[in-house]
Parts: sequence; structure tokens; C-alpha cells
Amino acid sequence: KPKSLTIGPGKTKSFTVTIKRTDALANSYAGGQLLWSDGTHAVRVPMVARPVLLAAPASVTGIGGPITYNVRFGYDGSFAATPRGLVPASTFAGDVSDDPTDSFQPLGPGTTSFAVSVPEGATYARFSLFDADVAPASDIDLYVYRGATLVGSSGSATSAEEVNLLNPTPGLYTVYVHGFGVPAGGAGFTLFHWLLPDADAGNLTVTAPTTASVGASGTISLTFDSALEPGRYLGSVVYAGTDGLPNPTIVRINKP
Repeated sequence: KPKSLTIGPGKTKSFTVTIKRTDALANSYAGGQLLWSDGTHAVRVPMVARPVLLAAPASVTGIGGPITYNVRFGYDGSFAATPRGLVPASTFAGDVSDDPTDSFQPLGPGTTSFAVSVPEGATYARFSLFDADVAPASDIDLYVYRGATLVGSSGSATSAEEVNLLNPTPGLYTVYVHGFGVPAGGAGFTLFHWLLPDADAGNLTVTAPTTASVGASGTISLTFDSALEPGRYLGSVVYAGTDGLPNPTIVRINKP
């Protein structure tokens, strides 16, 4: 809308396209085009759409208090949202020196490593570094291996790094902290990691709609046990009601 536009030279106008799913395969991309024509000139606008059964955020974060977020439905039927976790972080304290080559190699210069055992039933693993827990300020990076296979890495311009593994294969993992840019004398850090099981820990409550309707929105509210000790926690919200719903929304809580 509108179906026709009159645009002067050098001017712009906008229009709205509404796409309604009929028999398009859910969670798959479909392509088409919109054709504008005045009988002489033709302007083709390529379009790609991906119908989803539920639009939900990949992750949400809160500081001590409740979290509320919206979802949108692409199907009709029942709906449920249930919690996993929350679990507190496990930590390693370490030191790392500068790698003068600025080229990471396992067990190479400027690396410190830690072993983490991922158990059966783990639905999510997260490994994190935070600038606030690195002193002095440095640029250190993160690499995660399972055996000799690199399964995740994070290398920003600071020390704020994060590697996430969905449904990780059980086994022994090695986490490497690499000193890409570290002052003389080295830097101390705290490495955080979470292993999220397929279970409700009883400290996260989810309130959600019980029915879904195509095109409708719903609100999901998360509240937390006030008795949680101060720290960083990880959990998730799992969706059910039909096949093809997205992966759980990851929930991170910082309890002051």
C-alpha cells in the first residue's frame, strides 16, 4: 500500500508490503518480487521472506529483577513456555602473558588453558570473560576445543569474550585464554562458565500465554527466587505447542 505512487525527480516516497503465509514451508526462505510499472518503465523489487512459527528473542538479560519480553505467533494452537535453570557460574582464576606473535596456537606463547567436562544432558554451555574481571586492562581472547577440534572462539578488541554451544556433545573440553594484547608483566582474569541442564532448578518462574494465534503477540514474564546469592546465573525458556518452534531463549541474570 498504496498501489500507485507519483514521485517527482529526486524525491522519495515509501510504501508498505504485507506478506501473508499460506502454504509456504515454515522456517524456510521463500523469494519473489514486486513489480512497479507505468506501462513504459519497470522497477522490480526482489523480496525474501522466512515464515516462522514463533518469533522470540535469542537471549534476554536482567539485573536482579523481573524480565518481560514479547513473542509473536505464526500458528494456531496450544503454547507453553517452561524454565531450565537458573544455574550459577563456575569460575577459574588465571594469569596470561602477551603473545608477541599475536597468532594463537594451542599451548603456544601467551596461552593459559583450563579443562571443562561437559556432562550428558547438558543443553547449553557458555564460556565468558568480562572486562571488569581482567586487570590490568588488556585484549585477551577465548578459544574452546573438544579434543583437537575448535568448536568456538571469540576475539574482540577488548577482553569481553563469549563462546556459546547449543546442545554440546558430552566430553572433555579445553578452554584457552590467549593474550593478544597484554601489558608487560601479564594480566589476571576470571573465566566464567555455565553448563545448563535439561531441568528446572526451581528458582525461575515463567508466565506465558497458553494459546497461540497467527499474527498475535504474547508477553512472557520471568521472575526469580529472591533468595539467589549474588552472582551471574544462566537459564533458558523452552517453547512447546507445535513442531518447528525456535531454540530456547537464553536468560542471563546478574544478581547484585
